Amino acid sequence: MKKLTSSFSTKQKPKSNDLIVSINAKKEILFNTKDKTFMHLNRFESESQNFKIFQLNDQSVFLTNELSTNDSDLIYLSKRHMYPYLTDTSLTLIARSFQIYDWVYKQNFCARTGNKLTEVQDDLSKFCDSCSRDYFPKMSPCILVCVKNKGRILLVRHNSEIRTLSTVIAGFVELGESLEECVVREVKEEVGLEVINIKYVASQPWPFPNQLMMAFSADALDDNLSIDNDELLEANWFDVKDLPNIPPEPSLSNFLIKQTINSLL
Repeated sequence: MKKLTSSFSTKQKPKSNDLIVSINAKKEILFNTKDKTFMHLNRFESESQNFKIFQLNDQSVFLTNELSTNDSDLIYLSKRHMYPYLTDTSLTLIARSFQIYDWVYKQNFCARTGNKLTEVQDDLSKFCDSCSRDYFPKMSPCILVCVKNKGRILLVRHNSEIRTLSTVIAGFVELGESLEECVVREVKEEVGLEVINIKYVASQPWPFPNQLMMAFSADALDDNLSIDNDELLEANWFDVKDLPNIPPEPSLSNFLIKQTINSLL
């Protein structure tokens, strides 16, 4: 089974059997509608710089910017239109591709001096000659938590998300906060519950827009909900055999909900 392994090089050049990922200035990614893939054999003529971002067995995977092609099977997809084609592998590919694209092409100035940074290096760093500071790409840590009580799970509908889906509580980790402390705070803020037995489940990079998602399960001390209506449309307890519409695969929220359900059966 082929598996993507993260790798980065500014110097390595793509060979004819290597694979290309292309993102344009509109933050759209090149997609083959026939083969249903975001990776393409290196058959393009381009003078743009390529950045190696993965190793896939004996093939290297390179990121580049917009490519010109007359192939009618190749189109650029926005993030909102790519979800039906996501798998665990393509999600890993897309997350790293967009994050590196942003770092290479969009984040080019020193936050202290405003001076232009150097080009990206093989360790993914950029350097400010003015203040002698190294910069590295950053992502936003975010927790998901599936809360349990009396054999049921708590699912919510967010104001800012797709409103037809019920999902788990989520939130960004604040400065100086551990992941477990974030879980406790987010649950308390959004539904007014105290939780214990916080257990890590899994993690996933998420490119919508730029997060590292970390999933947990937890037990609520009681089932009395006090909903933050600024954050949530609603929150309800559900029997594990009678769930509403939940996020689809390969999202981590889908995996977390199913894993929690299995633990209760």
